[in-house]
Amino acid sequence: MAKTPKLGIISAGAISKNHIEGYTKAGAEVIAICDPVPAAVEARVKEYKIANGYASAEELLANKDIDAVSVCSPNSLHCEFVLKALAAGKHVMTEKPMAMNVDEAKSMVDAAKKAGKILMCGHNQRFLPDCQKVNDLRNEGALGEVYHARCGWIRRRGIPGLGKWFTTRKMSGGGPLIDIGIHLIDRTWYMMGKPRPVAVSGQTYSKFGKNIEKYVCTGMWAGPRDPKGVMDVEDFASAFVRFENGATMSVEVSWAANRDDEQSYSIIMGDKIGARVDDAGLKLFGERGDSISTEVLAFDKSVYLDRHQHFVKCIQDGLKCSCPGEDGLAIQQVLNGIYQSSEKNAEVRI
Repeated sequence: MAKTPKLGIISAGAISKNHIEGYTKAGAEVIAICDPVPAAVEARVKEYKIANGYASAEELLANKDIDAVSVCSPNSLHCEFVLKALAAGKHVMTEKPMAMNVDEAKSMVDAAKKAGKILMCGHNQRFLPDCQKVNDLRNEGALGEVYHARCGWIRRRGIPGLGKWFTTRKMSGGGPLIDIGIHLIDRTWYMMGKPRPVAVSGQTYSKFGKNIEKYVCTGMWAGPRDPKGVMDVEDFASAFVRFENGATMSVEVSWAANRDDEQSYSIIMGDKIGARVDDAGLKLFGERGDSISTEVLAFDKSVYLDRHQHFVKCIQDGLKCSCPGEDGLAIQQVLNGIYQSSEKNAEVRI
């Protein structure tokens, strides 16, 4: 019987709970967590009965019993911690975005190859059963040629922790494009079959929240606003991505906009069948005989692994990682391309 993987968690912020609970559900054992804030470590150690709490990633990575780690730190620290973990001989799952820029992402992919360890991007949305089902249908040829996709997520008033690290570019790397847009782009790209991106045209806007005290909202997740903080990221982004195979993707995402809230959605257009994935589930659009058909698909969702179950299987059973660092690099190229296109007011090649 394969050995039960032992995990460490780097950073004890809010997302660490998801990883601790995910690994426990997957049958792995979380034996360590670190954070420079002692109270944060103490809270997680007490809540989840974790054996070891450390003040630094270096202390955690020195624990030879740890097989793999999740990097749950602010975005600006992902690359540093991933490189240190790989050098210490650990498999790694890193939260999104993988890095702050393409050069960092490349260095992480190269380091994983050199170490011979798994580097998995924690893009949880592609592991939704509905997304995996669409991927299966495409692989079976049921969708035909996938030639275009559209995705979006509009929050009318949804800036997180205004004035803190989410809205500070040097720590986050960007606004809603980095926070929620990456989910949409990745899962939609995954359902398209991961064609190679070659060009991007995009535009970002910053219209809300610059006056932190006067920003009007009905609530704020990720903690209350910091009136003395920073808001130097976008609040809305739109983009058009071209792929090597001729397919295209359009994107719209916002933290704040004067329009209706829109739940996250992905639309995949195939010449045989189209699909829509959103919070309501999976819907297919096609033809049946001489009629136009729309189907709401119900299926056994328990057969699909979530991201933590998948990572554990990769470590424990040698399952091929379906969300490797190379995928994170491709998404990083798209994200950085959108920002570059906005700055240049022109399409950019990837």
